Amino acid sequence: MCDVLVLEDDDLVLDVMVQALEDAGYAVQMAEHGDEALERLVSSSCRLMLSDINLGEPMNGFDVVERARAARPDLKVIYLSGMPSNWAGRVFDERTRRLNKPFRFEELLQAIQELGVWPSQPPAMAGDRASF
Repeated sequence: MCDVLVLEDDDLVLDVMVQALEDAGYAVQMAEHGDEALERLVSSSCRLMLSDINLGEPMNGFDVVERARAARPDLKVIYLSGMPSNWAGRVFDERTRRLNKPFRFEELLQAIQELGVWPSQPPAMAGDRASF
C-alpha cells in the first residue's frame, strides 16, 4: 500500500518529509531520482506524488509527472520548489497543487487533504512539525 510517493533529491528533506508523513498516518514511499519515482509508481498504487522541481538531473519534476501521468492520468501531484520562477506560465488542474519551500507541515497536510488523500493508517503521533 502507498498513499504518497515523495520525490526529493535532498536526503535530509526527503527523510524529514517521509518521517512526518508516516507520523501522520500516511503509507509513504520515497525516491531520490526521477527514474526511481517512475519505477515505484509502476509497481505500486500510490495515490499522490510529492515532487521537487529541480532534481539536479536532466529530468525535472515536471518531466517526471508528465511521464507518470501518461501511465496514471488520475495521479494527484503536489509540486515543491524554493524557486517561485518555476511556477511562471504554469496552469494547474484540480489534481495538482504547488507549495513554495520552505513550507510548514500543516500547509502540506492541507494541500494533501484538498486533493482528497487521507492517511490509510492511524497517526503515530501528533504535534507541530518544523518547516521543510
